[in-house]
Amino acid sequence: MRNMKALAAAACLALFATTLAYGVDFLLRTNIPFPFVASGKVLPAGDYAFRYDFASRTVKVSGWSKGDIYLPSITSLAAGIHSTVRDAYIVFDKVGETYTLSEVWEPNMDGILLYATKEKHEHQVVHAKR
Repeated sequence: MRNMKALAAAACLALFATTLAYGVDFLLRTNIPFPFVASGKVLPAGDYAFRYDFASRTVKVSGWSKGDIYLPSITSLAAGIHSTVRDAYIVFDKVGETYTLSEVWEPNMDGILLYATKEKHEHQVVHAKR
């Protein structure tokens, strides 16, 4: 009986540690007022949802009539620079008239870098809601 309790406690601890390691998935919704590029595809302006999956380290973009798009994260971006308690937003790299999905920011968390534009660009920020 004692071994069963120890095993149950160890299983709970492992589950808790896994949750801490991967975090909690999040979902952001917003209206993107311009066409944009994601994973090499041009998506029209409109309402989109951005769901981050910590286990697979991917962002799923939903709202496009041709199906969901999955983008692998490149790295995390330091939360102290851009994200605050209330801010959630999507960042696009703008080169000329082309907007490319670049970053996703959840309040109080590190940002997720999805694409890094090599040429000179400006950022276009679109606020989102949880």
